[in-house]
Amino acid sequence: MPTNRRLPVSSRHAFALAFDLAVRRDWLHSLVVPWLLRSPWIIIPAALPLFFQLPPSQVVLLQLVGVSIDLVAMTVVTSMLRFRARAEFHSSHRGAPGPVGACYRNSLARTPSLYLTEFIRNTILGLSFGMLFLPALYLGFKLSLATETVVLRGENPINACIRSFRLTEGRWERWLEMTAITVFLVVPLWFLLALCFLIVPSLDWSTHVLPMGYLLAVAVQPIVQYAWTFFYLRLEDSEAAGRAGANVVVPQAGSAAQGAWRGANAPKLRLVELGQDESGDDTPDP
Repeated sequence: MPTNRRLPVSSRHAFALAFDLAVRRDWLHSLVVPWLLRSPWIIIPAALPLFFQLPPSQVVLLQLVGVSIDLVAMTVVTSMLRFRARAEFHSSHRGAPGPVGACYRNSLARTPSLYLTEFIRNTILGLSFGMLFLPALYLGFKLSLATETVVLRGENPINACIRSFRLTEGRWERWLEMTAITVFLVVPLWFLLALCFLIVPSLDWSTHVLPMGYLLAVAVQPIVQYAWTFFYLRLEDSEAAGRAGANVVVPQAGSAAQGAWRGANAPKLRLVELGQDESGDDTPDP
């Protein structure tokens, strides 16, 4: 059976672009500012009980307020990073990135839809984990690009989930690579924190280790978000190229149709004897 030609997608290239943008060329707005916007809502709920004797109910309430504010800040920041990655992906040069103000304005407009999409996706994944692991893994794969779709295309959450199903078709290996690289970026940080917890007995797991781990994860998240956005944009380009060349079908290797296809599409060549130019003059050049 014939197969349609599709553009290749590289997970390593997506992370290379993410490191180049976040670390080398735009570290201030990609790493520092997002961390400053989110870190107070992680540090304050963890630090106040260390200096003030608060009852447990107030500590829990303070933590809930911090988590709620950080959730809003995370939604705004990750949406902004997606717009910044798209502007960089479609840029014809690799100079200084464009103004960040437009990315934040677009992010605020998409924040409600992004929050609703995240809620729907996490609810579906939570319900699927209650059944079996494989359905949850499959749905995590098929819904992995719903948030990028709802932010960058302005789709509603349902259409974003449907489009994510279509974009991820045939991309299982690349998704596994993206997930593995993401895990390998975060797990060593948590390993070092766990090692510090074992070496320094005075550290408390809930008071010191968890907030520090969360802060480190927040610091790394922009790189991961850039990489997944570049991955999504590459899939969008692949689908657009497939639509443009939908009438071009490449038969499988070894089939009789492949030989006919190659013969019909091969360039027409004309043999020219050595020392004879196109005019037919076989006089050698001086």
